[in-house]
Amino acid sequence: MMKFQHLRFLVAVVDYGSVIKAAERLHISQPSISAGLKALEEELGGALFDRSQPPNRPLRLTSAGRRFYHRALEILNCCESARNSFRGEFAGQTAPLRVGVLDTLPQSVVGAVYRLFGEREPGQRLDLWEGSAERVAGWFAQGRVAACWNNVADLTPHAQVLWREALVAVLAPSHPLAASNGALSLRDLAGQPFIHRSRCELDAAGRAQFKAAGIKLDVRVRAERDELAFQLVLAGHAITLAPQGLVPPGLTTRRVLGLSVERSIGLQWREDIEQPLLAALISTIQDAHDKCQSVGTTLS
Repeated sequence: MMKFQHLRFLVAVVDYGSVIKAAERLHISQPSISAGLKALEEELGGALFDRSQPPNRPLRLTSAGRRFYHRALEILNCCESARNSFRGEFAGQTAPLRVGVLDTLPQSVVGAVYRLFGEREPGQRLDLWEGSAERVAGWFAQGRVAACWNNVADLTPHAQVLWREALVAVLAPSHPLAASNGALSLRDLAGQPFIHRSRCELDAAGRAQFKAAGIKLDVRVRAERDELAFQLVLAGHAITLAPQGLVPPGLTTRRVLGLSVERSIGLQWREDIEQPLLAALISTIQDAHDKCQSVGTTLS
C-alpha cells in the first residue's frame, strides 16, 4: 500500500536535490528515506529516478517520475489544505496565509513584515517560506504558497511591483575607489579583484553593457553565500555588485555609470486570495520597507 510518508520523501528529495539534504530538512535518517523511495518504486512498478548519472550529480527524475512527482504534490497539497482547514475550523481560526519569500531580501524588512502583520491582523496566522527566486516561484506554481514576495516583472499577472533597487558597486570604506563621492564608471571596475555572487542580478543586458565597454570582470571568488561575499569585500580584498537594499551596514556603495540594471521586488498572488487580506499584506510590506529605509537599515 502506498504510504503518505513516502510521497513526502519523494517531494523533499526533488525539492532539495539529494537524499542527504532531504534527510537534513526532514530530520530523518538517509537510509530511511532511501528505503522509502525504494518501497515507493516497488509499489509503482518502475523507477522514479534516473540512476545512470554519476553518483555526485543531483538526482534526476525519469519522465514517468516527473509526472508522478506532480501528482504527489497535488495529493500532499490537498491533504495539507484539508488539515489546515479542519484545524482552523476546529480552533475557530482562519487558515494560515502562506507567503514565499525571496532569500536575498533584507532580513530587517522581512522581520518587520512578520511583526507588523501579526500586530495588524491578530486573527490571521502568517507563514513565511524562504527560498531562492526559483524555489519560491516553484512553490507558487505548485500552489504551495498563496503569494510570493519575489522578483516581479511589470507585466506579471496578479502582481504588483513594490520597489526597485539599482545594482551598485560595493566596496570597503578603505578601498581606493571609495575615496571619491561620485559615481564610478564601468572602466573603473576593470582590473579590480571581483567577487561574483552566485545569485547576482547582473542579467544578460548588464553583461552586454560590460561587453560593449570592453570590460571583463576579474573574478577571484565565486561566493554561494552573500554573507561571505560581503565579508570579503569588507576585508578590502575585492569588490562586488549587489542591489542597494541588500548591502549591509559598514560597506560603501557607488552607482556605476553605464550600468542600468535593477531588480524589481513585488508581490504575486493567487486569484482566490481574499482581497482584504491581500491589501493588508501589501500595505504591511510597503510600510515595513519604508520604515527600514527611513532608519537606514535598508539603504546605505
